Amino acid sequence: MVWSPAKPAPETYLQKAQDRIIFVAEDDSGQIIGYGDLELNGHIDHLYTHPDWVGTGVGTAVYQALEAAARKKGMVLLFVEASESARYLFERQGFHIDNRNDFSINNVPIHNYRMSKQLA
Repeated sequence: MVWSPAKPAPETYLQKAQDRIIFVAEDDSGQIIGYGDLELNGHIDHLYTHPDWVGTGVGTAVYQALEAAARKKGMVLLFVEASESARYLFERQGFHIDNRNDFSINNVPIHNYRMSKQLA
């Protein structure tokens, strides 16, 4: 992915996992088909669905699990930097666009949307 730095070491993932709420979706064979993680400040850092499962409700289910966990923790605001394709999922879940961010990484122009949702 153009916006991701070099693949981090497994220890980096384990360290990050200590400060997040993480949900993983698997198919019947145990293959990971989606995941999401929520930082304790309300930031949704990742929401991913395997391309073969896009449009099947996996992303929505993972998001809804993250939101339920956020509510249980007493969070009052969720926010995300959503890609063009993820924007629509978040809009369907009640997020609104705060602003569009245009930038380039490695000389590749890209954009995302800063979106947020009040929970309380």
